[in-house]
Amino acid sequence: MLLLTGAARADVGATLSVQTDARERGVSYTGNRPGVQLGLGWDGAAGWYGGLSLARVRFDADRRGAWLRAYGGRVLELKLGLDAEAGLVLHRYEGLSRYDFAEGYVGLLGEGWSVRLHHAPDYYGSGQRTVYAEANLRWPAVAPVAALAHVGLLHSRGASRWASQPYNPRGATRVDARAGASWQWGEGLEVQLSWVSAGRGGPVMWASATRRSTVVLSLSTAL
Repeated sequence: MLLLTGAARADVGATLSVQTDARERGVSYTGNRPGVQLGLGWDGAAGWYGGLSLARVRFDADRRGAWLRAYGGRVLELKLGLDAEAGLVLHRYEGLSRYDFAEGYVGLLGEGWSVRLHHAPDYYGSGQRTVYAEANLRWPAVAPVAALAHVGLLHSRGASRWASQPYNPRGATRVDARAGASWQWGEGLEVQLSWVSAGRGGPVMWASATRRSTVVLSLSTAL
């Protein structure tokens, strides 16, 4: 996601990403199929930033469409090598508007690492409140290769407004993880190979229909 861009950003930039299995917080939103994402990012003065990303979701055979994310926030320098940030993300789904929701986040950013805490008062329109905590690490190994690691924990509270489609069949908490490597080719091309895994709990309706663990190959290029 574009929220994970580094400190050295261009004023305006676009990216195109192709993945063998597009995943969000460990769960496939393309039905274990390949996915494409187009992103547009902007950086303003005094640490302000914003952008859009467009992808296609396939929760199941009957629930599919475009997914638009719009985000904005600000980064503030706390001291040399340590920044704080806060922002908001709006999620909109074509033909699936009942899943639309907003999520705020705060975080700390260091050299090659970040931690964030996200809160959604109405996660995927379910009526449930969620908190998602994540930690991300990018460690330069041997140029141009870097090691990548991620761990996240999603927890929900409250009852779903859709009694016929329970959000918590395996409990209210789900852990997801990612580990892999990144190859940087030139200035604008990156290849990633990662192992991704997610637990069975948590408040995502389509989680039971996707593989719990898989290997994902992705290619991203600046436009």
